Amino acid sequence: MRGRWRKRGAKALAHPPGLIRRLLERLRGREQLLIRPPAGLPLLLVTYPRGRQDVARLLEIAYTHTLPSLAPRILEPYAPALAMLPPIVVVLLRPENPCGCLGHWHPPGTESRVARRLAADLASPVAEIDLAYEAIRRWEPQPLASLAAGEEAGAIADIHYEAALLAVLVHELDHLARPQAREREIRSASNEFYAAIMRELVLGATGRDYGMIAEPRRAGR
Repeated sequence: MRGRWRKRGAKALAHPPGLIRRLLERLRGREQLLIRPPAGLPLLLVTYPRGRQDVARLLEIAYTHTLPSLAPRILEPYAPALAMLPPIVVVLLRPENPCGCLGHWHPPGTESRVARRLAADLASPVAEIDLAYEAIRRWEPQPLASLAAGEEAGAIADIHYEAALLAVLVHELDHLARPQAREREIRSASNEFYAAIMRELVLGATGRDYGMIAEPRRAGR
């Protein structure tokens, strides 16, 4: 029964959001995955909770296969920012952020011990971001387009997760490269980037246009 252990008049223990999750994560440990992208993009050292290699591998597929396969016009707006990044970026994967954000870029001096140690070993700058993969899975930047998926909803959900991971990753990399840029500017660009990824991936997987998925009209109507 709830509350039987509590003494009369004692106050309930209050924990900051995510404290228990972070403690469990620390006890279970973390693993790392080095993602080697095509030329022109920084390496990613992904650190993730033990047992969640599936998320790290999906990020690897998105970064090393999906991103380079996009039409050049989609990635072109980000080319100058990506060229300004250091050779390696640490990506901290966590289920949620206590603040509810999908991700953060970490200003110099706020990096984790992993990033600081790596920078010291390489004698070279190392940047760092974090991504909240469960929050990203639930993110719905275009809910009406998702509702239009109809019978393709299952396939669209899988495509959405990969596209959302990639869009939030590039969003935070853009922040790293352009720390003075306004959030509204970067967010607007990343929302357009997400929509462009979805259009390409959905068309390839279903043969239909994302956001305009409907049954073909019958002759005579």
